[in-house]
Amino acid sequence: MEVLIGGIRQPVKITRRKVKNITLRVSKTGEILITCPKCAMQWEIQNLITFNEAWILDQQLKRSRENEMNREGVNGSEIWWLGEKKQVCRVPAKRDSVTVNGDELTFYLKEETEDRIQAAFRKAAAGEILHLAEEQREVWDREICDAAGILRPAITTRYMTSRWGVCYPRKNRITLSTRLIHYPLECLEYVLLHEYAHFLVPNHSRAFYAVIERYMPDYKERRKRLR
Repeated sequence: MEVLIGGIRQPVKITRRKVKNITLRVSKTGEILITCPKCAMQWEIQNLITFNEAWILDQQLKRSRENEMNREGVNGSEIWWLGEKKQVCRVPAKRDSVTVNGDELTFYLKEETEDRIQAAFRKAAAGEILHLAEEQREVWDREICDAAGILRPAITTRYMTSRWGVCYPRKNRITLSTRLIHYPLECLEYVLLHEYAHFLVPNHSRAFYAVIERYMPDYKERRKRLR
């Protein structure tokens, strides 16, 4: 099925299941996705899409910006690194690595393959995120952990698409997403505090955000940069 969205004909992926209602989503790549009952008529699907045209366009624009922001060097000639756009260079080398110098991000690659480019970038991102977190953690170790009699946590990184960070109170560990490397330092600072606050309040209640606001009054503005 194809529909006219924003003056452009776009394909629609329809999945028919044993469900009661028609649901509409926009995938991470901007694709229009429909899940509907097996008996749903095409005009019903068309009406739902037409009614939500503005929302679809807004979501597609958001996905496009996210995809550009989160490039890892596999595609395109630019990469966002700590909120700044860097030009990508690729240089043959005996060992894979990444360096950042001024406005350039250079890949040194044994072989120029997508897997090697992605692995090199994520390794470099993980190292930088850990380095920055170690610089930032002292205040939260002191103000949150020491003040509450909580052991200072271990901080690790992992590539995550659905979360910016995770707190594991029982394991006394915080894990940060390597995708934070694309965003300004203030975003990493917010996520780090967010996870530390979970040692005091395990949920996302008003009490939790009160803790964050006490230490970071502008946290809402920082959080917007990640959405």
